[in-house]
Amino acid sequence: MVTRSEMLLSKCAQFRQQGEFIDVRLKVGEDEFAAHRIVLAANSDYFHAMFARGMKESNQEVIELKDENISAAAMKIVMDSIYSGEINVNDENVFEVLTAADRLQVTSVVQQCCKYLETEVVEMKFDVQTYCRVILVANLLGLEDLKEATQRKMASVYREICEKEEFLSDMNADSLSALLCRDDLRAPSENFVFKSVVQWIKYRKEERMDVAAQVIGAVRLGLVDIKDVIEELDTEEMQAIPEIHMLLHRTVVHNCRPSSSSAFALEKARPRSMSPVLVAIFHNGVINYFDVQSKTWKELSTMQPLTPVQECYCAELIGNYLYVAAQSNSKFVLCCYDIVQDTWSTLQAFTPHMPGIQIGSLCHIEEHLYVIYKSSAPYRYNIATNQWQSIASPNAVCDLGQVTFCNKAAAVYKSCLYVLYAQGIEQMGNSGYVSMPYNSLLYCFDPEKNVWEQKASTKTPHFGSSLVVVNHNLYVVGGDCSFIPQSFQLSGSPAAVEVYNDQENVWSVVKQMHIPPNNLRAVEIDGRVYFIINSFVIDSGITIPPGEVYPAVLDGWENLGMVVRNAVLCYVPVKTENHTIEIE
Repeated sequence: MVTRSEMLLSKCAQFRQQGEFIDVRLKVGEDEFAAHRIVLAANSDYFHAMFARGMKESNQEVIELKDENISAAAMKIVMDSIYSGEINVNDENVFEVLTAADRLQVTSVVQQCCKYLETEVVEMKFDVQTYCRVILVANLLGLEDLKEATQRKMASVYREICEKEEFLSDMNADSLSALLCRDDLRAPSENFVFKSVVQWIKYRKEERMDVAAQVIGAVRLGLVDIKDVIEELDTEEMQAIPEIHMLLHRTVVHNCRPSSSSAFALEKARPRSMSPVLVAIFHNGVINYFDVQSKTWKELSTMQPLTPVQECYCAELIGNYLYVAAQSNSKFVLCCYDIVQDTWSTLQAFTPHMPGIQIGSLCHIEEHLYVIYKSSAPYRYNIATNQWQSIASPNAVCDLGQVTFCNKAAAVYKSCLYVLYAQGIEQMGNSGYVSMPYNSLLYCFDPEKNVWEQKASTKTPHFGSSLVVVNHNLYVVGGDCSFIPQSFQLSGSPAAVEVYNDQENVWSVVKQMHIPPNNLRAVEIDGRVYFIINSFVIDSGITIPPGEVYPAVLDGWENLGMVVRNAVLCYVPVKTENHTIEIE
């Protein structure tokens, strides 16, 4: 069915062909193009401004276009497209027509040319010369969508094309740097990327040393084997460039003292083409992941299992390294998984395993990894020196008195370590032993001063709860408000969600406005739904719209809790091409 707008456009084209109602002619070189002012103004911001603002051309019967970027051939295609709604371009003239349409601000023709380039050129006839030309035009004309589509295509074939002659000869520094900054750059490893960049520089060494720092700076050097970095950059020629000298220095420092929060780590040590996946590490080292799409647990084949260990307690992700506290051969050990290399290593054991003592949390502050025991003094591990250190014990200020039950949750908040002590006693009553839960105690450890400070107690008791930082606020979530000390099993009475105000040193209960009573351990924090599984806080990605009055729908998440109770949960980046999983 033909619409009224299509009928009107068809009529205008007919009038133009028959020379009816023509009120202006556009001259390009020796050629003239008959047109209607109203049609030009409706399709071109350039002509609309010319005719509406009283410019001298607005009253001329013939308007000469002297722009060198507008040829007669391109003008004919633009005019035909304005009147027909269709475009007739090919690989040879599309750039010329695109440039002319951009100069004349004919948005419809610009969009049609971009679509042709994306579908017929970038996707079907792609090579480095085409890439460079499209990127050049896209940058020049500010066509961000075309630029993104072209860069995405080049990133997907980087591995296959980066060593070819045309890549080494035609790729310029700006285009290469933009590619290297992309998360979706397809390459076997960052070592491969680094070596390809060095090869590109050496191909025309004399002229490219001036831009060597620019392209090397776009490589994620924190993911490159430090030996390769030193071999290529620690030369007299490279070190003569101040920016490269600084890059080498920062890379070496990061390699010795890795930190996920440093500016270098965030920029230069972030894995490519990876998304965080929720994984469960079982006591035998087997690893599963939670597929958010199907909402089921599946085997994670891309990650090597952790062996041999008898039990895992907790985990902490630092940059490209996953640290897992575990028990192996009657000792507490720290296992480290290198995400890039897909290898496990066992670090120095820190204490003999003692029956009844478990590790509750791992927390990372700068170069240290803090180990929080459930019923013992904490220790910290120096990542750079691979050494264990004792720190001040909170026992000096934490007088638990007659408390017979105590477990701990910990989190890093504003560069300090916060530990929540759940406490309660068991007393003999007329009908037997009675459990007496107390409100939980909060303590803050300042790493610089090596001192603990007691903070405010929570408003309600918390057992098996977690500390979590959401939107720069410290919360206690999950767990129960009572306990059974004989077996240390949670009783099934959900604890309240509380938020801590460090300025006023006070806790307050967060009312659950949209979360109905549930067995999924779901809670609401700042308009989002979180699940607490095995004392681990999981962002479901469910957002509660502002002003929504109905309960949040939690259907389909039952399988999330169907995981072994002592399995360690954590987020680990995996390649998206193997697992298409979105956490948020």
